[in-house]
Amino acid sequence: MTEKTPISYRHIFGIAFPIILSSMAQNVIALADTVFLGNIGEAELAAAALASVFYSVLVMLMTGFGIGTQIIIARKLGESQSRSIGRIFQHSAWFMLFSSILIFALFQLFGTNILQFLIQTPAVRIAVKEYLYTRIYGLPFAFISLSFNAFYVGTARTRTISIATIIMGIVNVILDYIFIFGKLHCPAMGMQGAALASVIAEGIGLSVYFIKSITAVNYVRFRIFDKFNLHRTLFGHMINMSYPIMFQYFISFANYFLFFIFIETLGQKSLAIANITRSMYIIFLLPVWGYAATTASLTSFLCGQKRENEIFMVVKKAIILGVISVSIIVLPYLLFHNFILNLFTNDPNLATESFVPSLVCIVASFTMALGQIVFHTIIGQGKTKVSLGIDFVNLIFYILYAWYVILYLKSSVAVAFGVEIMYTVGLLIISCIYLYYTKHFSKKVLMDKQL
Repeated sequence: MTEKTPISYRHIFGIAFPIILSSMAQNVIALADTVFLGNIGEAELAAAALASVFYSVLVMLMTGFGIGTQIIIARKLGESQSRSIGRIFQHSAWFMLFSSILIFALFQLFGTNILQFLIQTPAVRIAVKEYLYTRIYGLPFAFISLSFNAFYVGTARTRTISIATIIMGIVNVILDYIFIFGKLHCPAMGMQGAALASVIAEGIGLSVYFIKSITAVNYVRFRIFDKFNLHRTLFGHMINMSYPIMFQYFISFANYFLFFIFIETLGQKSLAIANITRSMYIIFLLPVWGYAATTASLTSFLCGQKRENEIFMVVKKAIILGVISVSIIVLPYLLFHNFILNLFTNDPNLATESFVPSLVCIVASFTMALGQIVFHTIIGQGKTKVSLGIDFVNLIFYILYAWYVILYLKSSVAVAFGVEIMYTVGLLIISCIYLYYTKHFSKKVLMDKQL
């Protein structure tokens, strides 16, 4: 796509598809953990949900910084300032490395106390602790990979992301099988084996990023491995752009973690059902994150090109592609759900009781496609404080709904997952209202100036 080319369905799909593949590979890690641990026992299946979501809270905090970096890189690309992109990438990578060391140290100091406070069931708490104290060693690999993701999405060169994360996913599945069950003369390590497999897989994924980036022709253009001095001013600019998204992602996944903490009060079985449901929901949402990230990047690119009038058409095309893509995943699941759900557990009752909650998540997946794509238009314009405000309001209702239906009414897992529909519909409505009134206001200001 050249700088003045109209953005077509093909362009959007071409950028989004590698991101979808990379999301698929990344989520294979959580999915493989759930499938393998679910075949060990109900306690391990329940613990896998809390452990993976807790780790996701840490990663998503820095994903917000990666999104901010992506927006800045895409804007520089649109402004034809390619030579400054390498400097931005390196500042992002150093910030990610420092943050991973800091979070690792804090978890070592306070992790046990946090888990003791949050998780009531002793067996589940022990399993979560066993997983996380190994998994936490993968933070540097995961965080620096986010900087590479930001670079490749921001420059619309997403194929490398697919290669790195697909290799990571394959390695993780193989090592999960070996370490969890004790194959090829390895001891059976259970939860700790799942964590160790993920750490090694993340390390290999980061190695692929480095190898591909060094050997690629385009890295010379963007100077991502040139020697740059670090500047506080640039760090300050990147943090100012990113901190609302970081806070937004953190509270979003912290709320999601609290959701599972609430589910745990319903019992170990309900938590196991919720983990199976979550795993299916992640699969349904795979295309959504790809098109949302693409929308944010293209919006920033168009702003840099002074082509803001084309943003609405990009959003419309991304939504159509997103809805079609979710449908392609959902339809086979509806036909073969018995077989698919039984992969997660040896208990047929758990699989059967997971079907109705998964139907709720199917509805939520379509509303998420609409809500997140429109919402990422605001992020792509660099209005990160506005996006934080919108998400914060939504998340207040999210946690109130979850508290009421789970802790107060003691409702079923299916009713509990209805919070996802409420959240995404709210996100869509508030985002549309904001975009409508800001567009109307901008036109009014322009007319006043012309007069």
